[in-house]
Amino acid sequence: MKQKNVLLTNRILLGLLMLVAGLLKLFVNGASGVTGMLQGIGFPIPGFFAWVLILSEILFGIAILADYKLKYTVIPPIIIMIIAGITVNWGRWSNLILHLVVASNYWLIAVMNKK
Repeated sequence: MKQKNVLLTNRILLGLLMLVAGLLKLFVNGASGVTGMLQGIGFPIPGFFAWVLILSEILFGIAILADYKLKYTVIPPIIIMIIAGITVNWGRWSNLILHLVVASNYWLIAVMNKK
């Protein structure tokens, strides 16, 4: 019972992490702000990838909250966390490690899901 509660709490928090980040990018920073950030770190076609990032965070955040096919749903957030950790936080080791911990938690909820 306790393990189920811990996994549920972890899944809800990780789903909210993606969803809120995507909504903030959409409504606060705007696509142009995300494009500028991606351009600043040297991402190719930043305008396209800004929308891919925003929509991925929103859609996969909702899918994680809904407990929808976690085995596959967690793959994009894992990729997002690893890329963000390496590109944005390189040299800021505590932030890099935090991104990698979050990525491993996405993996954990997929592996521990008993559906």
